[in-house]
Amino acid sequence: MTRNWGIPPKDGFQRARHSKPVMTLLVAAVYGMIGAALAAISFTEARSILTGLFHGLSLGVAIIAAGFGCWSYVYIAWPRFAAQFHGGDTFSDLIRFYARAAIALILVFFIAKFPNVLEMERISGLLLCVSGGAAAAAAFQTVLTFVPPGASNKGAPKA
Repeated sequence: MTRNWGIPPKDGFQRARHSKPVMTLLVAAVYGMIGAALAAISFTEARSILTGLFHGLSLGVAIIAAGFGCWSYVYIAWPRFAAQFHGGDTFSDLIRFYARAAIALILVFFIAKFPNVLEMERISGLLLCVSGGAAAAAAFQTVLTFVPPGASNKGAPKA
């Protein structure tokens, strides 16, 4: 399994200078920081809106809402997840995806904050958990960029 660090496959090594591997890693790091920050802010806001949110049964509801946000992000961003393992994206594709995704995550965060203005704290708290889960998945996606591929088990002696 290979990682897409903006470096083309071996047959396209001459194109490496156009694929911008350093910029790919830099953009992925910035997007990861945006995702981690939005996740932290979302969960902190949810906890401040709903006192006792992360205690007792409400913890289960928060986990389900965050899981929904996480898996929704994975479903929507699946082509980008798959490209990280198959090396299919160019730098311009990557930058367009990260720009659209960052804008979408920020919009989801502000939409989640809106019901709080209308005195619907529970809805706002749950939507903030959904937003935090999606942002956490976005941050994790960038971690995949920095983790080198594991060793292949081909030809390893069987125990």
